[in-house]
Amino acid sequence: MMEECEKGVFTVDFLVSFLWLFFIILFLASMASYRMDYANEERSLTGLRVLMDELAGDINIVLAGGPGHEMTFTLPSNIDGSRYQLWVNSSGVYGIINGRHGKSPIYPCILTDSHGNNRAITLKPGTTYKIKNLRENNRTVIMIEAE
Repeated sequence: MMEECEKGVFTVDFLVSFLWLFFIILFLASMASYRMDYANEERSLTGLRVLMDELAGDINIVLAGGPGHEMTFTLPSNIDGSRYQLWVNSSGVYGIINGRHGKSPIYPCILTDSHGNNRAITLKPGTTYKIKNLRENNRTVIMIEAE
């Protein structure tokens, strides 16, 4: 009789241990999945920040180059398969991807679109833009226009 009881205790101990191990494995798998998703979001945001830094650098180069200096800049259609938004105003380049925001500052300047509107300029993914340094009314103006 005692031998049967010990076998039953062994079976219950095994089942409890197995369930604990199963829950630990599930917890670790969910944590790993969360970390991988977070890493992918960070990679997309890093790609957006690199793009914004490149654009801000080109705007600063055109500004420093003086009147008549111009450069072209092509935006990718997506970043790591994610859609993004990008806009520029007189203080910096701003972007959003997967609900996360970024900013790259530029030297303060007067920024206009191709119609001469002095406001935030929304840039469309997959488009090539020309950045020009112009002299208007005795002041330096940076114009961003789609090609």
